[in-house]
Amino acid sequence: MPQPSEPDDDWKTTVNLLGIIVILLVLGAGVWLVFELDRARKAQDCLSSTMRACRRIETQ
Repeated sequence: MPQPSEPDDDWKTTVNLLGIIVILLVLGAGVWLVFELDRARKAQDCLSSTMRACRRIETQ
């Protein structure tokens, strides 16, 4: 009785690398989202405290 053919090692390596890349992209997007939400929270806190200079306008 013939044994089922196994996917070759190159294909397994490719799939594993693609999986790692996807995980890193999702992790990077999550970190970016956390920083953006924190920045938005700080701006909201500043605005709700009736401060005048919540945002700095940089000039060159």
